Amino acid sequence: MVKVIQTDRGLVEYRSEGSGPVVLVLNGGHTNCCSPFEHEGFFVEKGYRIIIPSRPGYGRTPSASGKTAEEFAHTLSSLLNALRIDKVIVIGISAAGRTALHFSRNYPKRITRLILESAVTCEPWPDLFTRIGSMLVFNRFSERFTWAILRQLGRFTPNFFLKILIPALSSLKAEEVIKSWDENERRAVLKFLLASRSGAGFLNDIKHTFDDFSLITAPTLIIASTYDKSVSPANSIKAAQQIAGAELMMLPAQSHLIWFSKYRKDIENKIADFI
Repeated sequence: MVKVIQTDRGLVEYRSEGSGPVVLVLNGGHTNCCSPFEHEGFFVEKGYRIIIPSRPGYGRTPSASGKTAEEFAHTLSSLLNALRIDKVIVIGISAAGRTALHFSRNYPKRITRLILESAVTCEPWPDLFTRIGSMLVFNRFSERFTWAILRQLGRFTPNFFLKILIPALSSLKAEEVIKSWDENERRAVLKFLLASRSGAGFLNDIKHTFDDFSLITAPTLIIASTYDKSVSPANSIKAAQQIAGAELMMLPAQSHLIWFSKYRKDIENKIADFI
């Protein structure tokens, strides 16, 4: 169920599924609370309630609810207050990694576990070329047009569409990545990418920062791919080195989209053990 709630730090759109201990999932760039990651099926089956907010600038959560990662971490605490939730497991995916880290650092008593998936942490991100390109094609005037073109390509020439986007997601050749997916994985990737929108959110994301792991005390699991081109694996390696007791799961998944790979079951088994 998708709702928009007024917190004392601004409006937040969110989706909630299931019942039980709460898992707060922070989706990455170009996504909102309805993006088809399919985490909810796994967690609901395990007896958890999953809450997925749209981060500022995405969906119906305005940028005013927290342009910086730390500001939105405070808004998330207000969201939990409004929902009368005390403690959560937090998952930070991709560009949401720094928000998850700020929440963990600022609200250590509210977080029982921290999971980072293909997450941006302490490394410079994105690089200067990508940053400039993002400001041109994903600004509030052009992003709707950019994604409209990409969606048309995805619907009518899906292989060409994937070949265009994969170089930004994987250090492997696009043909190799496409061949590695079975038909179900390929459909899931297409469904996910075709649902993407940047809104004002992605230009917020590229300005996020985080530089101090000393107060991260929650048990932490970090999962990443060695072939990730979108977010350098160095983010995960350095975070694992600096967060006390952190577990690092490096996989040869084909791309940044580790949850759409033949290693998905391994990831789910690891998370099930961890939580």
